[in-house]
Amino acid sequence: MRSGNGGMSSGLAYAPYNFVPFPEKRKVRYEKFEDLPKHDEACTAENGLLSGELTFRIVAKTPILVAQGNKDKNDRNRKFNQNVFSCYEIPGSTLRGLIRNAAGIIGHSDLREGVDNQKNTLMYRGLTDATNKGLKGRKKEYERIISKDRVMAGYIRMTGKDSYEIIPAEKINEKTFTFIREQQLYKEGVLPASDIKSMYTRDLLEIEKIGRPKPPRKRMGPPKARRTERVGDSYKRALLSQYKERLDAYHTRLNRHAVQPGGQELVQLESEYHDLYGMYYSYLRACQSKHYAPYMTRRTVYISGNGVYTFQPGRGTRYECALMSSGFMQKKQSHYLIHPADTRVKPIPLRLEEVHWYRYDLTVKGNRLKFKEFYRLPERKDELKPCFYVRDGGFTFFGFTPNLRVFYRNTIEAGLPKYPDGGFDYVQAMFGFTGANDRSYAGRLSFRSAIVEGEPGKIREEEVIPGQPSLTAVAMYIKQNNADELKTLNDDYEWRGIKQYWLKPDFERPEKNLKSTQKDNDDVKAVLHLLPKGTVFTTSIRFERLHKDELGLLLAALTWPKHQTVGMGKPYGAGCVTFEDIRLYLDNVPYRLDQFFQDCPEEVPRERFGEFIDSFCERMKPVCGDVKQSEPVRVYLAMREKVYDHIDKRYMPLSERDGKPAYQSLWPLPTVGQLLWNEPIAAKEIAAGRQQESKPVKKHQSASNGYPNKPHKQRHQSRQSGAFDERWADLLKWKNKQDKG
Repeated sequence: MRSGNGGMSSGLAYAPYNFVPFPEKRKVRYEKFEDLPKHDEACTAENGLLSGELTFRIVAKTPILVAQGNKDKNDRNRKFNQNVFSCYEIPGSTLRGLIRNAAGIIGHSDLREGVDNQKNTLMYRGLTDATNKGLKGRKKEYERIISKDRVMAGYIRMTGKDSYEIIPAEKINEKTFTFIREQQLYKEGVLPASDIKSMYTRDLLEIEKIGRPKPPRKRMGPPKARRTERVGDSYKRALLSQYKERLDAYHTRLNRHAVQPGGQELVQLESEYHDLYGMYYSYLRACQSKHYAPYMTRRTVYISGNGVYTFQPGRGTRYECALMSSGFMQKKQSHYLIHPADTRVKPIPLRLEEVHWYRYDLTVKGNRLKFKEFYRLPERKDELKPCFYVRDGGFTFFGFTPNLRVFYRNTIEAGLPKYPDGGFDYVQAMFGFTGANDRSYAGRLSFRSAIVEGEPGKIREEEVIPGQPSLTAVAMYIKQNNADELKTLNDDYEWRGIKQYWLKPDFERPEKNLKSTQKDNDDVKAVLHLLPKGTVFTTSIRFERLHKDELGLLLAALTWPKHQTVGMGKPYGAGCVTFEDIRLYLDNVPYRLDQFFQDCPEEVPRERFGEFIDSFCERMKPVCGDVKQSEPVRVYLAMREKVYDHIDKRYMPLSERDGKPAYQSLWPLPTVGQLLWNEPIAAKEIAAGRQQESKPVKKHQSASNGYPNKPHKQRHQSRQSGAFDERWADLLKWKNKQDKG
C-alpha cells in the first residue's frame, strides 16, 4: 500500500490471487515432429510406450460450483452442470484445463498459449495519475496526447462488418464542440426532458444564485471534491443558509484590503476558501439525481459570432447539434454539445486494430462498466453516433467522453517471455496442438467427466458479481523494480506470471465495499447455487502411448499439489478440491484396438508412482536442476499447499478511507516468495524521504519440498534498518512464531 507522501504504509497489500512466474527456460521434450509418438504405434518394451488409465476421486473441501451454460442471458442463477441423466458432473473439458495448467507449470512448458488476446493492447485514462503513485511517466504521456486543444468531436459510423470511420464535426468559431453546464439547461428550459438525464435536481440553481468563493490569490483552483453522503431536504436548506452566510463574510474580508503574500491572513483565507468549496460540493452531492444515466440526443442550438451558445431562438445562427453526457463523476456539471457533421471534409478511417482494441477494452472492464450500451460502437451501417477523438502518432484515439482512454504503446504479447523457436514441450506432446507450422497433433489424454457420488447435501445460494480481476490495474500484473517509477505497457515490461487464487477455508461472502457489489449494479449480480463441501466426484483419465517420464509428469500434476481450485467463485474461496484414492492401471496388451476385450489392465501400487515421477525429474535436470525447487513449481505448490492465515486474501476496496490498501494505490502485490519465505523486495524502497536498496537475504530451503527450514538467528540480525519495508513486520513476527513453534 502506498501512502500519500510516496512512501508505503505498514499494511500488507492484499488480493485473492497472486502469480506463478513463467519458466525462464522452456523444456523441449521432442525436437522434431517426427519424434512424437505415432497414434497407431503399438506399446512395446522396446519403445517404452505405456497406455492405461488413472482413476481418482475429487473431494470438495469448500462449496463448489461448475456452472452449466445459461441460454437465457437475463437468468441470474448459476446452477451446477448436469449430464443427460440429470446427474451433477464436472465436464471432462474442465478437468482437462485444470490438469493441463498443472502439467504446464510443473513441466516448464510454454504457458504463453494460455494467455488470450496477445495481439491486443489495453487502454488507460491518466487523469488521476500522480507522482506519489509512481505513474508520473504515464501521466506525462497521457497529457501529451489528450488536451483541450487536441480533442475534437465528430460522428462515428459503421461502413462494413468491422470497419468504421469518423466524420469530423463542423468547426464553428474554431471549435467542434463545447461544454454546456447543467445550470444553463435548467435556466433555458431544456430540462426537465424525457430524453435527457439530469445529474442534479433543480435545487442546483439555489446555490448558483449565491455564487462561488473567489480565490484569495491568483492561479488557485478549487480543491478536489470531498466524498459525502446524500442528505435530506432539511439539512440541504440549512447547509445553503450557512454557506451564504460564510461566503458573504469571506468575500467581505477578502475585499476589505489587499492580502499580503505569505502572511497569516492569506493562510486563513485559503483555509476558508477550501472549506467553502467543501460546502459547495456537499450541496451538489445533496442535489445529485438518483436516476442519472449517460445519454445522446439532438437539440436545436443558436450560436453567435462571439461563441455564445443558447437554446433560445433569435440569438445567433441555428444549428442541429448533438447533446450528450457520459458517466458521472464528482464535481461534474457539464454536458457536451457537438456541432453538426461536416460533410465537406474527408472522413477519418479507423484501423482494424483500433476497433478491436476498443472492443477488447470494453470486455476487460466487464461488469465494472455501467451503461455498457452507451459506450458500444454503432452496429447499424451508416448510423451516426457522436464521439470524441484525437489523432496522434498514426493512431486515432476515440470514445464517448472528451477525457478519452488511450491505447498503451505495447501489446499484451510484448510482456510475455521469449523462448527459442522449435521443438515440442510436454503440454504440446501430451495434450495435442493445432497449427504449429501448419501441422497438428492429437492429444494422448482423454478426460472423463467427473460424476457426483450419491446424493449431495443442501444447495447453498450466494449472491456475487461474476468476473475477473481487471487487467487495467497493470502495476499489480507487471514486474516492478522501482517504487517511484512503476512500469506500464508504455515501457519495456514483463508480466509477473500466471494468476492463481489463494486457498480459503470456506466460501466468504464478497466485501460490501467493492464497487461490484453496490446496489446500482444489481442487474449484473449472479446467484451461485453451490454444492456443499464434502461432495465427492469420481473420474478417470485415459492415456495412450506415453513415455515413462510423461506418465511421471501426469502423476506429479495429480499428486504434488495438495489442493486444486475449480469452477466459479474462486476469489471467494469456492471450488477448493483434493484428488484422492488415485489409482494407476497399465494395459498389459501391446495394442488395445485389436485385443480390446483381452486381459484386464494391471494396477500399479501407489509406492511405485515414484519410479515414473523420478524419470520425469531426471529429464528436467538439464533445464532447471531439481524441478521441485525451481521457482515456478515451488511457488505453485506453495499456493496449493494450504490456507495461509497471515495473508489477507480479499479484493482491495476502491477507497483508502479505511486505511487499507486500495485499488487506487496501484501498488504491486508482494510476490509469493516475499509473503511466505521473506525473500528480499526487489523494488527501491522509499523511507524517510530517501531511497534504499533491498539487501538480499539468504534462503534456507529444504531439499525435499522447497519450503524454508528453520532460519538461523543471524538471518534476522543481519538485516539492516530500512532494507525491508515496514509492511513485512507483522509477517516476520508471524514467521518467528512459526519457527519457534
